[in-house]
Amino acid sequence: MIRGIVPAIFLCGCCLIPSLAWGTAKVHPYAMDVCGIIINEMTEGRVNHKHARQMALAIAEAGNRHFGRVTCGDMWLYMAIVYVESGFRNNIVNHENCRGMFQVHAPSWARKFGLRYADLLDLQTNADSGLRVLKYYLQLYKSVVPALSAYNSDDPRAATGYAMAVLGARKRIKKRYTELHRTFQDGAAVALVPPR
Repeated sequence: MIRGIVPAIFLCGCCLIPSLAWGTAKVHPYAMDVCGIIINEMTEGRVNHKHARQMALAIAEAGNRHFGRVTCGDMWLYMAIVYVESGFRNNIVNHENCRGMFQVHAPSWARKFGLRYADLLDLQTNADSGLRVLKYYLQLYKSVVPALSAYNSDDPRAATGYAMAVLGARKRIKKRYTELHRTFQDGAAVALVPPR
Protein backbone atom coordinates (compact mmCIF):
# COMPACT_ATOMS: atom_id res chain seq x y z
CA MET A 1 0.00 0.00 0.00
CA ILE A 2 1.13 3.52 -0.66
CA ARG A 3 2.80 4.88 2.48
CA GLY A 4 3.22 8.49 3.52
CA ILE A 5 6.32 10.22 4.72
CA VAL A 6 5.71 9.66 8.43
CA PRO A 7 3.02 7.75 10.35
CA ALA A 8 0.05 9.50 11.85
CA ILE A 9 -0.40 9.59 15.59
CA PHE A 10 -3.82 9.33 17.15
CA LEU A 11 -4.11 11.01 20.55
CA CYS A 12 -7.32 11.09 22.58
CA GLY A 13 -9.39 9.99 19.60
CA CYS A 14 -8.18 12.83 17.35
CA CYS A 15 -6.14 12.23 14.23
CA LEU A 16 -2.98 14.28 14.24
CA ILE A 17 -0.63 13.82 11.31
CA PRO A 18 3.05 14.34 12.19
CA SER A 19 5.17 17.03 10.71
CA LEU A 20 6.20 16.32 7.14
CA ALA A 21 9.06 18.76 7.34
CA TRP A 22 10.99 17.14 10.18
CA GLY A 23 10.14 13.46 9.68
CA THR A 24 9.91 13.06 13.45
CA ALA A 25 7.17 12.15 15.88
CA LYS A 26 6.37 15.86 16.20
CA VAL A 27 2.60 16.17 15.96
CA HIS A 28 1.00 18.44 13.41
CA PRO A 29 -2.10 19.63 15.28
CA TYR A 30 -3.74 21.09 12.16
CA ALA A 31 -3.86 17.90 10.06
CA MET A 32 -7.64 17.67 9.97
CA ASP A 33 -7.90 21.41 9.34
CA VAL A 34 -5.55 21.05 6.36
CA CYS A 35 -7.54 18.10 5.01
CA GLY A 36 -10.75 20.05 5.57
CA ILE A 37 -9.40 23.02 3.62
CA ILE A 38 -8.49 20.70 0.74
CA ILE A 39 -11.98 19.17 0.72
CA ASN A 40 -13.53 22.66 0.80
CA GLU A 41 -11.31 23.76 -2.10
CA MET A 42 -11.91 20.62 -4.17
CA THR A 43 -15.67 21.12 -3.85
CA GLU A 44 -15.35 24.82 -4.71
CA GLY A 45 -16.89 25.69 -1.34
CA ARG A 46 -19.95 23.46 -1.69
CA VAL A 47 -18.79 21.59 1.42
CA ASN A 48 -18.23 24.15 4.17
CA HIS A 49 -15.11 24.09 6.38
CA LYS A 50 -16.84 22.56 9.40
CA HIS A 51 -18.40 19.69 7.43
CA ALA A 52 -15.20 19.19 5.41
CA ARG A 53 -13.22 18.78 8.64
CA GLN A 54 -15.84 16.29 9.94
CA MET A 55 -15.47 14.31 6.69
CA ALA A 56 -11.69 14.27 7.02
CA LEU A 57 -11.92 13.12 10.63
CA ALA A 58 -14.41 10.35 9.77
CA ILE A 59 -12.09 9.12 7.01
CA ALA A 60 -9.01 9.24 9.26
CA GLU A 61 -10.75 7.44 12.13
CA ALA A 62 -12.01 4.70 9.79
CA GLY A 63 -8.53 4.31 8.31
CA ASN A 64 -7.03 3.98 11.78
CA ARG A 65 -9.65 1.40 12.74
CA HIS A 66 -9.12 -0.80 9.69
CA PHE A 67 -5.43 -0.34 8.93
CA GLY A 68 -4.05 0.26 12.42
CA ARG A 69 -2.61 3.66 11.53
CA VAL A 70 -3.03 6.44 9.01
CA THR A 71 -0.08 7.98 7.23
CA CYS A 72 -0.26 11.16 5.20
CA GLY A 73 -0.08 9.04 2.05
CA ASP A 74 -2.97 6.88 3.22
CA MET A 75 -5.11 9.92 3.94
CA TRP A 76 -4.37 11.39 0.52
CA LEU A 77 -5.40 8.09 -1.09
CA TYR A 78 -8.63 7.82 0.90
CA MET A 79 -9.55 11.42 0.10
CA ALA A 80 -8.76 10.81 -3.59
CA ILE A 81 -11.13 7.83 -3.67
CA VAL A 82 -13.90 9.97 -2.16
CA TYR A 83 -13.19 12.80 -4.61
CA VAL A 84 -13.39 10.49 -7.65
CA GLU A 85 -16.35 8.49 -6.32
CA SER A 86 -18.62 11.28 -5.11
CA GLY A 87 -16.92 14.67 -5.26
CA PHE A 88 -17.09 14.64 -1.43
CA ARG A 89 -20.90 14.36 -1.36
CA ASN A 90 -22.22 11.99 1.28
CA ASN A 91 -25.93 12.23 0.55
CA ILE A 92 -25.94 10.67 -2.92
CA VAL A 93 -27.19 7.37 -4.31
CA ASN A 94 -26.23 6.42 -7.86
CA HIS A 95 -28.16 4.36 -10.41
CA GLU A 96 -26.52 1.13 -9.17
CA ASN A 97 -27.51 1.85 -5.55
CA CYS A 98 -24.01 2.85 -4.45
CA ARG A 99 -24.30 5.21 -1.52
CA GLY A 100 -22.50 8.02 0.24
CA MET A 101 -19.11 9.61 -0.20
CA PHE A 102 -17.31 6.28 -0.77
CA GLN A 103 -20.14 5.07 -3.04
CA VAL A 104 -20.45 1.73 -1.24
CA HIS A 105 -22.61 -0.72 -3.20
CA ALA A 106 -25.60 -1.19 -0.91
CA PRO A 107 -26.99 -4.54 -2.11
CA SER A 108 -23.73 -6.44 -1.65
CA TRP A 109 -21.71 -4.67 1.05
CA ALA A 110 -24.51 -3.51 3.35
CA ARG A 111 -25.68 -7.10 3.65
CA LYS A 112 -22.13 -8.34 4.34
CA PHE A 113 -21.61 -5.66 6.98
CA GLY A 114 -25.04 -6.15 8.57
CA LEU A 115 -26.22 -2.64 7.69
CA ARG A 116 -29.43 -1.18 6.36
CA TYR A 117 -29.03 0.64 3.04
CA ALA A 118 -29.91 3.93 4.75
CA ASP A 119 -26.99 3.45 7.18
CA LEU A 120 -24.57 3.99 4.29
CA LEU A 121 -25.61 7.66 4.10
CA ASP A 122 -24.25 8.26 7.61
CA LEU A 123 -20.83 9.93 7.36
CA GLN A 124 -18.98 7.69 9.83
CA THR A 125 -20.68 4.49 8.68
CA ASN A 126 -19.91 5.28 5.05
CA ALA A 127 -16.24 6.02 5.77
CA ASP A 128 -15.99 2.83 7.82
CA SER A 129 -17.66 0.74 5.09
CA GLY A 130 -15.66 2.29 2.24
CA LEU A 131 -12.36 1.55 3.92
CA ARG A 132 -13.48 -1.97 4.85
CA VAL A 133 -14.15 -2.56 1.14
CA LEU A 134 -10.77 -1.07 0.17
CA LYS A 135 -8.99 -3.21 2.77
CA TYR A 136 -10.73 -6.32 1.42
CA TYR A 137 -9.46 -5.64 -2.11
CA LEU A 138 -5.98 -4.66 -0.94
CA GLN A 139 -5.68 -7.95 0.94
CA LEU A 140 -7.05 -9.86 -2.03
CA TYR A 141 -4.90 -8.28 -4.77
CA LYS A 142 -1.84 -7.10 -2.74
CA SER A 143 -1.36 -3.98 -4.87
CA VAL A 144 -2.99 -0.56 -5.06
CA VAL A 145 -3.92 -0.38 -8.78
CA PRO A 146 -5.77 -3.73 -8.98
CA ALA A 147 -7.37 -3.04 -5.58
CA LEU A 148 -8.64 0.35 -6.77
CA SER A 149 -9.85 -1.16 -10.03
CA ALA A 150 -11.75 -3.83 -8.09
CA TYR A 151 -13.11 -1.19 -5.70
CA ASN A 152 -14.77 0.42 -8.71
CA SER A 153 -15.76 -2.67 -10.70
CA ASP A 154 -15.19 -5.81 -8.58
CA ASP A 155 -12.54 -6.84 -11.15
CA PRO A 156 -8.82 -6.06 -10.73
CA ARG A 157 -8.38 -5.33 -14.45
CA ALA A 158 -11.69 -3.77 -15.51
CA ALA A 159 -11.24 -0.22 -14.24
CA THR A 160 -7.56 0.71 -14.44
CA GLY A 161 -8.62 4.12 -15.79
CA TYR A 162 -10.50 4.66 -12.55
CA ALA A 163 -7.42 3.62 -10.55
CA MET A 164 -5.28 6.10 -12.50
CA ALA A 165 -7.86 8.86 -11.87
CA VAL A 166 -7.70 8.15 -8.12
CA LEU A 167 -3.88 8.18 -8.14
CA GLY A 168 -3.92 11.44 -10.12
CA ALA A 169 -6.25 13.01 -7.54
CA ARG A 170 -4.00 11.68 -4.78
CA LYS A 171 -1.04 13.46 -6.37
CA ARG A 172 -2.96 16.77 -6.45
CA ILE A 173 -4.07 16.33 -2.84
CA LYS A 174 -0.50 15.56 -1.75
CA LYS A 175 0.80 18.71 -3.47
CA ARG A 176 -1.84 20.92 -1.86
CA TYR A 177 -1.42 19.28 1.56
CA THR A 178 2.32 19.98 1.43
CA GLU A 179 1.70 23.63 0.50
CA LEU A 180 -0.86 24.14 3.26
CA HIS A 181 1.28 22.30 5.81
CA ARG A 182 4.12 24.74 5.16
CA THR A 183 1.70 27.64 5.60
CA PHE A 184 0.61 26.27 8.97
CA GLN A 185 4.22 25.74 10.02
CA ASP A 186 5.03 29.32 9.12
CA GLY A 187 2.14 30.46 11.31
CA ALA A 188 0.40 32.14 8.39
CA ALA A 189 -2.65 29.87 8.26
CA VAL A 190 -4.79 31.41 11.00
CA ALA A 191 -7.08 33.07 8.45
CA LEU A 192 -7.52 29.79 6.53
CA VAL A 193 -9.28 28.00 9.36
CA PRO A 194 -12.63 29.37 10.52
CA PRO A 195 -13.33 29.28 14.28
CA ARG A 196 -14.90 26.04 15.50
